[in-house]
Parts: sequence; C-alpha cells; structure tokens
Amino acid sequence: MAKKPVKDPADPGPDTTLYLIYAGFAIFGTLWLAIQLGSLLTSPRQKAPINPIAIGLDLARGNLKWPIASTVIVLLVIAASIAWVVFKRKKAAKATIGRLAVDDKADYMGSGGAIKSLTEAGVREKAERLGMRLGRDDMPGVPIGKSVADNVMLYGSYEDLQVDIWGPRQGKTTSRVIPAILSAIGPAMVTSNKRDVVDATRAVRQERGSETWIFDPQSVADEPPDWYWDPLAWVNPHRPGFDGRAASLAGHFADGSDGPSGGGDSDSYFTQEAEELLTCLFLAAAVSRRPITQVWEWVTNPLDTEPIEILRNTDRYDVSSEFRDSYHFVASGLAQQYNIDPRTLGGIFGTAKKMIRCLKLSSVRHWVQSRARYDESDVEKDLARMIAEGRVNPDSDKEVKAARDKLKWWIGSQKPDGRKQFDELEFIEGNGTLYSLSLEGRGSAGPLVSAFIEAVIDVAVHKASRSPRGRLPIPLLAVLDEAANVVRWKDLPKHYSHFGSRGIVVMTVLQSWAQGARCWGPDGMEALWAAANIKVLGSGVDDVQFLQQRAEAIGEYESISQSVSESKGGKSYSRSLGSSKTFNVNSLATLPTGRAIVFSSATPAVLIKTVPWWEGEYSTAVLQSLEKHEPGTKAKTEMIDLVNERLSMTKKEPAPGAGTVKEVPSL
Repeated sequence: MAKKPVKDPADPGPDTTLYLIYAGFAIFGTLWLAIQLGSLLTSPRQKAPINPIAIGLDLARGNLKWPIASTVIVLLVIAASIAWVVFKRKKAAKATIGRLAVDDKADYMGSGGAIKSLTEAGVREKAERLGMRLGRDDMPGVPIGKSVADNVMLYGSYEDLQVDIWGPRQGKTTSRVIPAILSAIGPAMVTSNKRDVVDATRAVRQERGSETWIFDPQSVADEPPDWYWDPLAWVNPHRPGFDGRAASLAGHFADGSDGPSGGGDSDSYFTQEAEELLTCLFLAAAVSRRPITQVWEWVTNPLDTEPIEILRNTDRYDVSSEFRDSYHFVASGLAQQYNIDPRTLGGIFGTAKKMIRCLKLSSVRHWVQSRARYDESDVEKDLARMIAEGRVNPDSDKEVKAARDKLKWWIGSQKPDGRKQFDELEFIEGNGTLYSLSLEGRGSAGPLVSAFIEAVIDVAVHKASRSPRGRLPIPLLAVLDEAANVVRWKDLPKHYSHFGSRGIVVMTVLQSWAQGARCWGPDGMEALWAAANIKVLGSGVDDVQFLQQRAEAIGEYESISQSVSESKGGKSYSRSLGSSKTFNVNSLATLPTGRAIVFSSATPAVLIKTVPWWEGEYSTAVLQSLEKHEPGTKAKTEMIDLVNERLSMTKKEPAPGAGTVKEVPSL
C-alpha cells in the first residue's frame, strides 16, 4: 500500500483574497483594453476616456456606446485564455507520461555539464584521446540508460569498467546485457545461465560479420558440440608463463568446486595440495598433448606415476631446452606428493577428484577435447612420411627404430577430429562473439567457463602489450552476467583495474552485494567495486547495509523547512534553510522497475531511465533473431499458406468407392 501523503501544517495554503484581486485586475484590464481598441476600430470613431471610472459613467449615461469590435476582442481574449489553459494542461499531462514519482529526485542529482563525461560527446572525446577512431555509425561506448533530468543517453567509455547490482527479474538482461552485446564494435563475450541472451543477439552479431561460438557443456541452449576448446592449448607448455597458466587453470577448478563459500574443501591443507597436484597434472597432460580428461584418469589412480615420467623426460615431447629445468622442478614437487603418507595421499587425490569431477561427464568432455587419438596406425603413417621426406634412412634399422620409438611417445595424444578448435587470438582478431553458458550445482561446468573467460582475456592482454599504446586497437567487451554463480574467478578483483588500461571492457553483473562477497570475500568485493569506474544500482535490491552506503554516496540537497506554532494569539510560521537526503534506504529498496542510479568516477550520482532492447535501434533485428532461434517459435502464417491449404482440400481425388450406396440386407 502506498503511503498516504501528509499535509504540511506550516503551509497556509492558497491565498484566496490575492487570487481574487488578480482575477479582478485581469477582467477589468481586458474590458478597458477592449473598449479602447473597439472605439478606435468603429466608424465613426469615438473617443473613450482613459479613466476606467469615467468609462463606466459614460456607458451608463449613454454618452459612450459599447462597440461590437470590443465584444469580438473580449471573446478572442476568452478563447485565447481557454486555449492556453488547455495547452498547458496537455503539455503537463504529456510530461507526466512515463514519469514516476521518484523522477522528482533527479533535479537534485547529476545533470548537465556535471555528467558530460557520460554523454555521447564526452565518451567520443575520450575515445579520441585513447587513439580510437570511431566511425559515425559506431556506438560511442557501452549504453547505460537515459538521464531522467536531461533525457540524454549515457554511455560508459571503452576504458571504463562496470559493475551492476540488480535484483532478480528487474530487467538487467533486457536493459543492460543485451544492449551491451548489440553495441559492441569489436569482439564480445558473455556468460549466463540462461539462453535468452544467445537467442536475442546471435543472429544480429552474425549479420554484422561476427563469428559466433556457443560454449554449452550443460545443454543450456541445446547447442551441439560442433567445435571444441582445449584448455591445455591455452596453457601451452612451449610459451613462457606456462606454469602460471596451469596454476590459474587449477585455481578455477578449486574455486568452482562446491563447498563453503564456493571455495572447495574446508580443509585448507588438502585444498592447497590438491590445487598444486592439479597444476602439475595439467602440465604433464599439456606437454604430452593429452586431453584434459586424462587428468581425471590420473587423479583416480594415485599409483600411476606416468605424469612424473612425462615431466622428467620433456625432451621426448619436443620441449625447448630453456624450459626443461622448470619442468624438472615441477616433477620433483609432484614426486614428493606421490611419495607422501598413503592416508594423506588419499585425501589430496580425493580433494582433487572432487574439484575436477565435471570432466567425467560425457556432455562436458566433447566440448574440451578432440574425439580422435594418435595410435599405432598414425605412427606408421608418420614414419612413412618421414622416410619419404628423407628425414629417416629406410636402410638403417637403428634409425628407423629410433624414429618409431620417438613417435610412439605420442600415442594417446590428441589429433584433429574434423571439428574446429577454438583459438583465442583468432577470435579476438576476427571480432568474434563467445557465449559461455553453465548452470550452478553439482557437476557444474562453471570452472571451465571461468577458465575460458580468463584464457581469452589473458591472450587479449598479451596482444594489447604488443599493440600501440599498450591497448587493443578494437576493444574487447566481456559481459559477466550471473558472475558470482557462473564465473567464480577469485582473482578477478585483483586484475579488474588493469583491464581498462588494456582496452578490455568488463561488465560484472550481480544480484546483490552479498552474492559478490560470498564469491570473492568481503575484501574482494570491496576491491571490485572500488576498481569499477561505473557502478549501476538497479531496482529490487534490499541489502540494508549496502543501500545505506549508497544513500550516503548520493548525498543531500538543500531544502527549506517550515514550522508552525499555535497559541491564543494565533499561528506563527518560521522557515529555515537545511539539508535533506536525496534517497534513504527505503526509497532505494523500493526503486521502481525501469529506474536505476549510476555512480561514476568524479561525477555526481545520476538517476536514469533504463532503455530495454525493444526501445533501441536493433529492436527489429533482435525480434528476427528470437524468431529464428528461440525454442517453440512458430513461423508466421502467410496468405499463400492459407490459399495452398484451401486448394489442397478442394483438389483431392475422391476415395475409391466414394458416392456409392451399399445395400444392406433386411433382417
């Protein structure tokens, strides 16, 4: 129930006497002006006195006649007055269309020149400073919404990092996620646990020449695995930093496993040791070109020491000599874990097994590995090719045997299976679109999704470091919808501020502050919020402590307070200048759908009207994409379909025996 308005006791209300005086002056002034002008327009002219009293006396005595022209003038004034009142009322009614009660607060918030950096002119100016050449049709930045005070569209620049907190079912996907993907001028990737973003944007991106990739290991969008991404190809044991990438990959599995605070096993010792074990096993699989699922085979058999042998004999797998010492140290650490007390060993391997249990699922395996393996027949084929190329002497049994033995080390490794393998650099340079989908719960593919996102961003950072000004020539947009559920990347807050300087625009979307704190910890969530240049608070949020901080950040405005006191002598009124909060916790918690508040660096908070995709320039294209890809969508019935159906009903040949009467013998 809405709150009942309270009347201010200090407000004396309208002054009726003063209004009557105004009305009297208006009426008598109109009559005086009418008779003066009417007397000039009559023929013959009559001279009307200037004094209104004299005019009244002359009219009463018959010395002055009321001209017809004066009547016309009075009627015109009345008609003009009525038209003016109607116009003002219609204008006021039109201004209130779509306007909510909360919009009055926009007058006390950011507007005009104070928010120039968020306007189209401001973000285009910033793009020029960054060395970006935007076309006239290119979106100047990531759309945010329309300022209520100025009715101008606001954008985040291609250097601004964003964090959104919206309650569930409040329109964050339709008003923020989908418009951001549609406006991306370069490569874009989005995470989600629903298929709506995919259905709404994939056809639009494809029509603009962007190759789309849908990573769907849990069949959120029922996409077939007609391509795959090999996480170990990103680890790349032949490129510097391989051990750090393997550790990051293991960290995603550790962070994504079910447990207290989403952080895996409550015993920190077993968690840390299991994460270290996975790091070593990932390196062993990467060196030998095995699929990532091979790690599941190793972790379920602590007696299999093959990973140690691989890391100690990296020369067999064409690893450069400059990296072999590093792999030797990794092998020593792995051997120490294998030689530990059996009970402790079981605990470590059991924890590691829990972390990577999604790899045992058949639906997941097809998305992260090739289906083909190198076998004995491939050994003989490669040996024959080497002999044909003159690299092996066929007359030397010793040389042939050595070549065959070396090729056998690759048995069990991956080989192309006819599907396309995802390449991070090719994706970035080709302005592709990546949709990474997963669901929460046991067996979630969330660790792979978060690792996939980091892999793309890692390659983007590496490319940016080799580009002019240390930035990507075309910005990469990463929209992390349902970030705390789908992308449990614990190191995200640590790297967040670094992304903007590399031309990587990241938008993290959450449902509450507590959700982020549960994923990254209170300090991590604070760091993420502080690193963002643009923070958007949507409707449906009820975290009192967080809203209290936002109310303080919005600030206060100057207001005039009135008071009234009553005594035997009458009432006395007093007015004083003070300050009032623009928003309190209650008004933020009850922020209506369709409104949001934007907090931007060095600018006052702005009240905005959200702009869903159906109010944007891509509305028709999105509808076509939904019609094409949304499940259960039926094609529209055309007139020709009805005509053909009618013809098919009238032109059918009669069934055999139709129209004949069969005699039935009487009983």
